[in-house]
Amino acid sequence: MRRTASLLLMVAMVGAALVSPGAPAARAAAPELVPLPAQPADSVVDAYGIGIHLPFLDTPYADAERVADALEELGVRHVRDDLFLDNPRQYAGIRTVAERGIRFDLIMGRPDRRGTPADYVRTVAELPAGAVEGVEGINEWDLFGRGRDWVGETVAWQKELYRLVKAEPRTAHLPVLSPALAFRWNYASLPDLSAWSDVANAHMYPGGYQPGTELSNITNALRAVLPTRPLVTTEGGYHNAINTTNGHLPTSEKAAGVYLPRLLLEHVRAGQHRLYSYELIDEFSDPGKTNPEAHFGLLRRDWSPKPAYTAMKRLLGLLSDPGPSFTTTPLPVQVEGWPADGRYLVTQKRDGSYVVLLYRDQPVWDPAKRQELVVSPANVTLRFGTDYDIDVQRITDGALTESRGSSVRVPVDAGVTAVTLTPPAAPSPAPLPTPAPSDPPAAPQPGPVDVTPAEEVASPEEVAPTDVVPAAKPGKVRIKTAKVKGRKVTLAWQAAAGNGDPVLGYRLRYAGRTKTVGPGKARVTLRKLPPRTRLRVTLQARNTVGWGAATRTPYLRTR
Repeated sequence: MRRTASLLLMVAMVGAALVSPGAPAARAAAPELVPLPAQPADSVVDAYGIGIHLPFLDTPYADAERVADALEELGVRHVRDDLFLDNPRQYAGIRTVAERGIRFDLIMGRPDRRGTPADYVRTVAELPAGAVEGVEGINEWDLFGRGRDWVGETVAWQKELYRLVKAEPRTAHLPVLSPALAFRWNYASLPDLSAWSDVANAHMYPGGYQPGTELSNITNALRAVLPTRPLVTTEGGYHNAINTTNGHLPTSEKAAGVYLPRLLLEHVRAGQHRLYSYELIDEFSDPGKTNPEAHFGLLRRDWSPKPAYTAMKRLLGLLSDPGPSFTTTPLPVQVEGWPADGRYLVTQKRDGSYVVLLYRDQPVWDPAKRQELVVSPANVTLRFGTDYDIDVQRITDGALTESRGSSVRVPVDAGVTAVTLTPPAAPSPAPLPTPAPSDPPAAPQPGPVDVTPAEEVASPEEVAPTDVVPAAKPGKVRIKTAKVKGRKVTLAWQAAAGNGDPVLGYRLRYAGRTKTVGPGKARVTLRKLPPRTRLRVTLQARNTVGWGAATRTPYLRTR
C-alpha cells in the first residue's frame, strides 16, 4: 500500500521523457536514452478487483460455481460483495470462490437491516480462514439513507465496526475500509475518519465519459476526510443501457471494452492501491436497455462475454507474473512522435522482460449523442539500447505483430496497446573440449588417501568414464504439431534437452497470455482463444540455469 510515492515519481519521469512533438528539444548531437522506472507487472494485476452479488438468488450469481469459473478465467484475484447475516448459501459461495485463490472485501451491513456491527464481525470471523482480506463500512448511505441522519449513522457505525474488528483475534489483521459515498460533495459533511479507517474508500464512475473524468475531483473530496490513508476505489466502471433516461450516462459495449483497461491504468498511475470495477455479470433481463442496473456487467446475463471482459482477461493474462518480490530495472528508451495526450506505464516481469502499456487519452464514445467516435492513431517510435523480441498487441481486439530489433513503430490510439520486450535467449555455452586420446594422463598428486571398505569398491567394469560438462540452459523445444480447431490450438512437442540440468517446465506465450506446464508435459490444448485471430505460440523450456531459446509456431488463425 506504499506505492503512491514511487508511482508519482514514475509519472514525473514519464512526463520528462515522453514529450509532445512540439516541445523544445534538448541541444544534443543525438537523442539520448532515458531510463524510465518500471513497476512489477503483477502489481497491476493485483490492483484489479471486481464486484459480485452472491446473495442475489434471482440473478445469475445464484450459480456460485459458474461465478468462480468466470472469475478464474478472467484472471482476477479480488472481489467485493455485500455480506448478509444468516445466509448459509452466500457463505458456501464465498468458500467456492475462495478455493480458487480469490479473496473478498465485504460490506458490513447498514442501519436499516437486521443486525449490528458485532453480528457482522462475528460472521466474518466464522468464514474460512483467508477468504476475507478486508471489510468496509456502510455503502453509499448518503444515497440509501436519505431522510435519516445519514452522517451520524455513518460515523457511529464506522467507529463501532473498527473497534470490534480490531478486538476480535480472528479479524484483527483485516484492514477496515472507510464508508464510500455516492456523491463526492457529501464528503464535506463527514469528520476526519482516519482514526477508524485503515484504507480510504471511494466510488469513482466516469459517467459514460473518459476513464479519468472524475478521478481527481473525487480523490480531492475524499482526502478532506482521509488525508493520508492508502486509497481504494471499490466501485467504478460503465453500464451499457444505451436507451436509458437516467442521469448516469451509458457507453456502448464496444466503448466500454476500450475504456475499462484504461480505467484500471488511470487508477494505478494515480497511485491507488486497487480498483474494483462494477460488476461481473448483468443481473436482470432488460432487452430495451433502459435500466442501468441491468447492464453494468462484463458478462451478459446469458454468460456471454462483452468486449470489456475479453479485454480485461487479455490485459491481466499478459501482465500476470506471481511470485516473490523483486527489484525492477529501469527501461532505457527514446521516443519519437509521442502525442500530447499520450499515457503510458512501464512494467517488468521477473524474467527481465518488459510490458509497456500505451494509449491516448481520447474519447471513443459521445455519451450525449450516444455514438462511437474515431480516434486516429499517432505513429510512435520507441528506440532501445539493445535488441529485444518485440510483441505489439492491441488489448481490445488481440491483434498481434512480432519483430526483433532495437526499435519498434507503434500506432497508438485510444485503446491500450501493449509492447512486450523480451531479451533474446543467450546462446548456450559450448561444452569444454575433451582431451584427445593421445594426451598423457595427468600425473597423480600427493595427498590424503581415502580408504574404502573392500565390499564398497566397484569393479573396473562397473565404472563408466564420464565427461563433466557445465550445465547450460535447455535446448530449443522441437514443436511436432500445432493444430487449430475453432478457438482451440493443440500443441505437441518433443522434450527439450536439459543440457546437463533437468528440465523443470515449459512456458507457452500466445495471444497476450502466458501458460506454464510441468516437465512431464509434451502436449497442451490452449482454449477460448480470440476468434478469427492470427497468432503464434512461443515455447521455451526451463531448468535451474534459466529459460532456453524460444521456438515459435507458424502463424495460426482461429475460427
